[in-house]
This record gives sequence, structure tokens and C-alpha cells, in this order.
Amino acid sequence: MSRVMPVKGGIGARASGWALPAAALGLAVIVLLACYWQTALSLVLAWAHDGTYQYAFLIFPLSFWTAFGLRHQVMAGVAKPSVWGLVAVGMLVLVWYAGNLLDINLARHVALVGLFPALVLACWGWRATRVLAFPLGYLSVFAVPWGDGLVGPLQDFTARFAVNALGLTGTPALLNGREILTPAATWMVADACSGVKFFIACSALGCLYAYLMYQRWWKRVSFVVLSAVVPVIANGFRVFFTVLIGDTWGLHYAEGTDHMIFGWQFFGTVLVLLLLVGWWFRDPLPVQQQPAAHATVPVGPRAVIWLGVVVVLIAGPVMASGSNLSMGSSGVVQLGAPAVAGWKTQPVADGDWRPVFKGAAGQVQALYAPIGGGEGVGLFHALYTGKPRRGHTLITYGNDVYDPAHARILSSDSRMLDLAGGRRIQVGELRLSRARGSRLVWYWYCVDGRCTRSQVLVKLLQAWDVLRGRVSQSSVWALSAPTRNENLDEVRNHLHAFARALPQSGQPGMAADSADAGGTP
Repeated sequence: MSRVMPVKGGIGARASGWALPAAALGLAVIVLLACYWQTALSLVLAWAHDGTYQYAFLIFPLSFWTAFGLRHQVMAGVAKPSVWGLVAVGMLVLVWYAGNLLDINLARHVALVGLFPALVLACWGWRATRVLAFPLGYLSVFAVPWGDGLVGPLQDFTARFAVNALGLTGTPALLNGREILTPAATWMVADACSGVKFFIACSALGCLYAYLMYQRWWKRVSFVVLSAVVPVIANGFRVFFTVLIGDTWGLHYAEGTDHMIFGWQFFGTVLVLLLLVGWWFRDPLPVQQQPAAHATVPVGPRAVIWLGVVVVLIAGPVMASGSNLSMGSSGVVQLGAPAVAGWKTQPVADGDWRPVFKGAAGQVQALYAPIGGGEGVGLFHALYTGKPRRGHTLITYGNDVYDPAHARILSSDSRMLDLAGGRRIQVGELRLSRARGSRLVWYWYCVDGRCTRSQVLVKLLQAWDVLRGRVSQSSVWALSAPTRNENLDEVRNHLHAFARALPQSGQPGMAADSADAGGTP
């Protein structure tokens, strides 16, 4: 194990020299939690409401436990507050402020968790931070909910792995995006089947296990890599066995409660085997003599840094309250469906395709059909005005170009789209599976005339507007058509023809001007 077994020897004199630094760090943590309690609460709610991150409730206690085991090594030295720690605190407060300004939960959560190691550096200095490197790094990596972006890639890998494994057993299987077609049924590798929960939890446990059980760096790295690779492969086997059981012995053995019990038993077995393999190669416990005592640092210079830390921590919420007062609220904008040459509008069928964008200043959805006859194309447009803020943010959890309750993603891609007037933009493409069949959706976002499919770039453009003091206008556009007979190229050409027919007043980037004029896009 990595925890040092101290040799008997008095550290009372040195412990008394740590009373004031410990009190300073404790006060800083209290100020942090008091000033940023709303962010802390939202972090806890993210853990509680998403099963992917419920393991995170253990991260703070485990980090504290490992740090407590290193207390003798920390107290063997002297607390030397670092100006660089104060700088780190200031930078993280700015990150939190930017996240609060743009209503980005991830930025707020990263800043909040990152402030704990920054406070240790500021209050106790570099030596203590190096001694506590693992618990502080462990906290920073695994206490923040960051795995949402892994769901799609893990779904794709799992689906391909299962189909290839079924082929090796002679079971006929066809891969359709994230659907697995077999003679018995159509199996959907949904978000819950991606294995992201097991992947993140196993990686977190693997890092802690490697730290406690090994001393050699190559052993630690090897076990961490193993703990990240094994759950991905294991999830592929789980889906493979589920489909094989359902096709061989009947679907009732692979659905409902049996499906859940099999999944937990399978993952539990894999985890136990992984830990047993790691236990076989463990290193012996180290024994280390305590270093000699050092002279203490005068109280005056370090007290200045401690005071600066408290002031900087308080400054973040103060700046945020000032910006919230000047933020204002946007009114309702009436948007209408643009007239498209060669196409006529039709009533929108309920539940056929329903994008979800809450808090928009205005939105419109319309269904168009070619005048000469043919398949219809759905159009959706939502407009957001003013600074991004809670409840009125374009890019936020829950806003999407489809309703997850009624559709699932089969595949995702990007396309180049030509618009009237010679404009050319990159759009995102989703192929959705629904009860009424599959659909193809093209979507893009615009901020003050600049269009992109990247949500990250949208946030950066909005941040730039805020820094310049501009009142930005952001929008989302989406086109959709059913994919009958799965002729995707024909549907893409159909969507492209409709996009080229959109008038320039109804194209992305022009909505802001139209809204200012009181008209429709």
C-alpha cells in the first residue's frame, strides 16, 4: 500500500506548528462552501439524479481518508503558503464566474472541485501539495460529472463488438447504427447499455486500488489502464450474451428483471476477478523514517496569502451578483414559418418529431411538402436573446433536437450544407429510431450570424459577446424527414434541396435581424 507506516517518534513540536495553517485551510474551506453553496448543491444533485455518477458520493470521503493517511508526511515539513496557489484560486474563481455568467454547470463544477487542491497549495505550499498529490488529483478527476460525452462512442463500440461476437458463434446479426437485428428480435444498444456507469466507477476504483497496492509506477499505470479497458470489453460481452440468450432460449430470459440481474451479476464478477488479479501482484507495505524537523515560517508573510485567499473566494459571488442584477430579461419573440419557394406548409403531426428547447424567447415548427408531391420536410427554429442564464440557455441539459422519451439515436455524423446565396455551413446529422420508423435530422446553431454544429464553439461565441458587452442572439435550426426504406442518400438529397430553397431571410444568422425588426425569419 502507498500509505506510509510511521516509525515511532514525537512530532508534537511540529504538530503545534501546524495548528495555524490547519485553521487557515479550514476557514478557507468554510468560506468556499458558504460562498458557493448553490454550486455545491447542484453538484450533489447531479450525483443523486444521474445513476452514472452516484459513485461520486464516495470520492470526497475516500480522498479525505487517503489524505489523512499521509498526515505524518505532511506534518514532517513546514507549511509555506504559495503565491502560485493564490493565483490558482483566482483563476478558478474566474472560471466559476464565466460558467455562472454563461450558465455552464460543468465549468462551475470543475472550478468548485479544483478549488480544494488550489486552497491546499495556497495555504500549505508546494511540499504539502506534492505529498497530497494523489488524494487531491483523485478528487479533481472523479468528483466532477464528466462522462456524458463517452456514452455515444461506448454505444457504438458495444454494438459493433456484440455483432462481431455473434458472427463468430454463427448467429445471424445485422448492425443498423446502434440497433442489432437478429432473427428473434431487434435489439437497441440504448444509453443505459453503453456501460459508461461501470467504466467510470471501475476506473475510479482502479486508480484508488493501484495507489494503495503498488509502489512501482509501471504497476500503477498498468492496473489503471486495465481497469479502464476491462469494463469496456466486459460490457461488449454482456450485450453479446444478452442477445445470444434471447435468440437461443427466448426473449423473456433477456428482458426485464432477468436482464438487470444478469447485468449486475456479470459486472460484479468481472470486478471481483479484476481486483483478485491486482491483489496477486501487490507490493509490500513501505516503512519510512520521518524527516527531521524544519524551522517554522513567520506568521506575518503567510497570513497575507491566507487573507488574500479569503478575499478572492468572496469576490466571485460578489461579481456574479452584480452581473445578475444587470442581466435583465428578454421578451417573447413571435416567430413564423418562412415561405419556401416550391414548398407548401402542412399541419404538424403530433408526436412525429418534437425537438425540446425550453426557455426560448420564441420558436416555430412547421412541416413542408413539395408542391409537385413527395415526402415532407420538418423545420424547427428556436431563438434565445440576451445573456445565457438559468432557464434561458440554448446549450444546456435537456435541450435537444429530439425528445429522448420518444426516440433514440441510431447514428450521428456531420454534413456540409449549401444554402441560398452561396452560404456553406457544417451541420450535425442524427439518425433516430422511433416507434413510427426512423428519421434523419440535420441541425446547426447560430450566434450572431456565425453558424456551427459545435456546442463548445457556441458557448465560446456567447462568452465573447458577454466579454464585449454585447447582447447576443442565439438560435438552433433543424430539418428532418422520415427515412422510409432506409434510402439515406435520397433523404439527404431531399433535405439539401429544401435547405437550398430557404429564403435568405429565413436562413440561419438572419433570425436576429428579423427579430429586431419585429418580423419573422
